[in-house]
Amino acid sequence: MALTINNAILHVIDSNGTDMLSNQELDTDSEICYHFIGKHVRRLLRNPEGREACFSDGSEVYAMIRAYQKSECSFKDFSRNLCERLSGIMRINNEIPSADILVVDFEYSRNRYLAILKLNYIECFTHKIDDGANHIIVNNSILPVAGGKVEEACLIPYDPMVLRVLEKPILLNDEETYYFSKYFLDCEAELSKKELADIITQTADDINQMYFDGDIEAAARFSQALISEATRSDEEDDNGVHLETVIKQAFEGNEKAATDFLEAAKDAGLPYEVKIDQSFAKRQFGTKRFKADNGIEIKFPSELMGQPETIQFVTNPDGSVSVTMRNLRRID
Repeated sequence: MALTINNAILHVIDSNGTDMLSNQELDTDSEICYHFIGKHVRRLLRNPEGREACFSDGSEVYAMIRAYQKSECSFKDFSRNLCERLSGIMRINNEIPSADILVVDFEYSRNRYLAILKLNYIECFTHKIDDGANHIIVNNSILPVAGGKVEEACLIPYDPMVLRVLEKPILLNDEETYYFSKYFLDCEAELSKKELADIITQTADDINQMYFDGDIEAAARFSQALISEATRSDEEDDNGVHLETVIKQAFEGNEKAATDFLEAAKDAGLPYEVKIDQSFAKRQFGTKRFKADNGIEIKFPSELMGQPETIQFVTNPDGSVSVTMRNLRRID
């Protein structure tokens, strides 16, 4: 799908205050520039680790965005104002790493966005030629490669302005803090899809061990129920996956297991309705993997569970498990 870059600019901000704010936008007609920006922006658009958030009342960044949208300031001045705010936070908190800040105004799939990417430097070896001699040196100011991971960024759609924040905690004053959302953007971030999936997986595994002795079929039933609920949610344009519906299908009337799951999920910060779409649910939960103590590994689609004509698990009297696979037309 076509990506149109309207404006882009790159600034350098340093924790020691030696910033280099650009007076000129990037040449997005350049193939190298467009490729670099496009790769990072597309990765940000689909990254499941992004956390949804809304600006707090009185957010200075929100006010800057609104001023830019109303053409009360230029793109260059808007981006410089953002960087000056972040630079001030970094000077107070030297633990925040220096970086290049890439600000982009772009359009994708008929929607318009702003993106703020903090490109933390990576360490890379290179050569240096000095008086005819070649040396290996370390360059500490290398940008992430085009397809590489950006750890701190923000995607801001114009309408509705629900942010997607990508960040990592930094140790500030002996406390791990999400400074990018808390101090810079001044917004409240929810759990990301990846965080939601990790909590659901761990909670389901714990309940399975507690009530079903780690039964393979019980684990697969949970995955099937979650995918089914995510599919329903997408088709009905609902608020999300209803966990109570999932566990009612998965735990087959075991009310104690269902109650303990909901309590454990709540303690872990999981809401009863989680925003997981069908495609993500299938990627995350659509395949079950098991490893036996003798090293044999089994991987199969969750949807095949309950189809004895294809795969069947039988628990033997001695506690061991027998696996039977049938009607395999081809094995690669």
